[in-house]
Amino acid sequence: MTGEEQFEVVRKVWAAFSDFDLDGGLALVREDAEVIPFGAAMDGRRYVGHEQIRLWFEQEIQPSWEWFQTIPEEYQVVEGRLLVYGHWRARGRESGIDLDIPATWVVKVTDGKVGSWQTFTDRDEARRAVGLEP
Repeated sequence: MTGEEQFEVVRKVWAAFSDFDLDGGLALVREDAEVIPFGAAMDGRRYVGHEQIRLWFEQEIQPSWEWFQTIPEEYQVVEGRLLVYGHWRARGRESGIDLDIPATWVVKVTDGKVGSWQTFTDRDEARRAVGLEP
């Protein structure tokens, strides 16, 4: 797949998750995918496989956020992975506070499906994770 085709897969997955369409998103995520959201990374946690990804989404994302959008805007191919730049917007379910935070994802797409991703709020940290200088 070209970088643009891989980026399109990412856009579709992020759009489905942003619509709280977990089944639609997971349809484009490998069964053995590994996900490291930025909050989980701080705690040394990761989610592997559809079941764990579903639990993360249902227990952490849906209860915490009235809405939650992940917005990929541009990408760079680095040694077979995508370095995706964008941001996420959300509204806290209890607080009502709106957030708009830059985000960078390191994503591996394999056979037309997302095989892994890690979320970073620091672009330089994401660049270092793929071996690039900040």
